Amino acid sequence: MDRPLEYTRTWSLTAGETDARGLMPVTLVAARAIETATRHADALDIGYSNLVEHRLGWVLARLTIEMVRYPSINETYSMTTWIEGYNRFFSDRCYLMTDADGRPLAHIRSVWVAIDMQTRRMANLAELERDAFPVVERPCPVPKSPRPVLDRDAGVAESSYTFKNCDIDFNRHVNTIRYLDLVLNLRPLDFYDRHDIVLLDASFDHECYFGREVSLLTGRERRDQSAEITEIIRDDGERAVGVKLKYSPVEKKQ
Repeated sequence: MDRPLEYTRTWSLTAGETDARGLMPVTLVAARAIETATRHADALDIGYSNLVEHRLGWVLARLTIEMVRYPSINETYSMTTWIEGYNRFFSDRCYLMTDADGRPLAHIRSVWVAIDMQTRRMANLAELERDAFPVVERPCPVPKSPRPVLDRDAGVAESSYTFKNCDIDFNRHVNTIRYLDLVLNLRPLDFYDRHDIVLLDASFDHECYFGREVSLLTGRERRDQSAEITEIIRDDGERAVGVKLKYSPVEKKQ
C-alpha cells in the first residue's frame, strides 16, 4: 500500500471563525492541527476506525505552536503534517502552516499517545504495523522541550471552573480545545486587542470529566520567567493540563 509521507489540507478562513480582531484564533490553529493529524492517520490506516479494532485510541499529549502570523478573514491557508518519530508509546508529529503563497504562518510540534479505551491507560503501539508510521526526515523549527511547569514561589493567581455539557467530546472527557479556551478566557478582551500569542505550549497530562471542578493556577513558568503558565488542577490534586503562553505587543498600523 502506498502510504502518504506527508498530508496537506487547505481552508479559507470565514468571518465566523475569527476572533474579535478578525484574525484566526490560536485555538483554531490547534484544532486544524488535530484535524490534519487525524486525516493523515486515517490515510495511513492508523486512524480511529483502525485503532478501535485494537481497543486503542489516539490522545494528544503535547502541542507546541509557534506563530509567525495569523491569517485574516477570507484568507486561504494550508497545513502540512508529517511523522517525525515513533516508538512503542509515542508518536512525534510536526506541522507547517502556510499562506496562499507558501510563506510560513506557524510551526507546530505535537506528541500523540495511544491509550487503551477501556482501561484509559497508555497502550503499546507494537500491536500496530510498524510500516504504518512512515518517518520523515524533515526539520521542524520547534524544538523538543520539557513540559511547562508553574513556579509556585513567584506568585500565583487562582480561580475555579466546573466542566459543563459543551466541554465534553465523544470520548466523554473534556475536549482538548476547551482546555485552551478556558485558559485564554482568563484574560480580558482588551488584552488580546493589544497582544498576539506568539507561543502556545500545552501539556495534556490527565483527563477531566463532566461536572468535575478544577482549579486554575496562573503565574510564571519555572524555567522561563518571561512566559506565563496556567495549570489546570483536578479535584483529586492531579494536574490535568499545563498551558504556557508568550505574548507580543500588536504592531500599530501606520
